Amino acid sequence: MKFRFQYRSPNINEKKVKDLNNDKYDALKIAKAKAKYLSKKYSNKIIVTFDTTILFNKKTIYKCNNIECCKRTLKSFNNKTHDLYTAMIFMINSNLIKSTLTKTRITFKNTRARDIDNYVEKNFKQVSKAVGCYNIEGKGNIFFKNIYSSYFNIIGIDVINFLKTLKNI
Repeated sequence: MKFRFQYRSPNINEKKVKDLNNDKYDALKIAKAKAKYLSKKYSNKIIVTFDTTILFNKKTIYKCNNIECCKRTLKSFNNKTHDLYTAMIFMINSNLIKSTLTKTRITFKNTRARDIDNYVEKNFKQVSKAVGCYNIEGKGNIFFKNIYSSYFNIIGIDVINFLKTLKNI
């Protein structure tokens, strides 16, 4: 497709986005807030933003900023299923072009608490950047029992959906 992309960080506080309701649409609201922020800074540019949230026990799970939070989060997923949502927003000049929301259902294995603790202690720098505190593409794959839908969604971008959407814009 020969597009040139430039990464820019949307410097927003995700937890302060308006109207978050602990539902699947939180990812869309956060991705849209990121797009609006960037769209105001970069006029006449197509802005593409993503956000991934987890819905577990009717609560949105966010990134953790300390080791204990990561351990608690992973232990809460132990031998249970949660839903991961990745939103994708295309915007130009603060006008929405396209939005998508992809759901992946994830079931964790039953993992020993000490294995979770060791994983977090050895990988905190990486997992603290990931919602849910796991990296499926790395050592976090030890936790997964089943994945229903898109593997790429778990990484943070449903690449197939992204390319299809980009092609149709």
